[in-house]
Amino acid sequence: MPPGFTWVDRPRLAAHAMPGSAADLTWLRQSGIEVLLSLSESPPPRHWVNEAGMMAVHVPVPDMTAPTDRQIDLCLDTITRAVDSGMGVSVHCTAGKGRTGTVLAAYFVAQGLTADAAIRKVRTLRPGSVETAAQERAVEELEERLRKA
Repeated sequence: MPPGFTWVDRPRLAAHAMPGSAADLTWLRQSGIEVLLSLSESPPPRHWVNEAGMMAVHVPVPDMTAPTDRQIDLCLDTITRAVDSGMGVSVHCTAGKGRTGTVLAAYFVAQGLTADAAIRKVRTLRPGSVETAAQERAVEELEERLRKA
């Protein structure tokens, strides 16, 4: 199991810290995860992903920053397309808290929660998530964008 693994919306969405071995990805695949959404600046080695029989999407977000609106939209699109196709998705960054938590909270906002409720939910599921004020703001800005759409 990858470090810090948790189901966030089982069996659709999970999260964890940076996988430490090819075996971590194999475990994810055996647990129903087919898409790895990597937010770290450097993703896990491609051969690990290939050996596990997974697909990988890399959206590099610098550590301790918030994803841009475009990056959030890309992550949500990736999750939506995978889920609509019956595939599980796992999101990770380095520690699995800041950038990962921000994307998870964005997912819940897209599902209809307020930004505050989404951040609280993610922090309950994954304590320490959404680490910076800029990350909180990114989730709040998504809520505003969706409300105006």
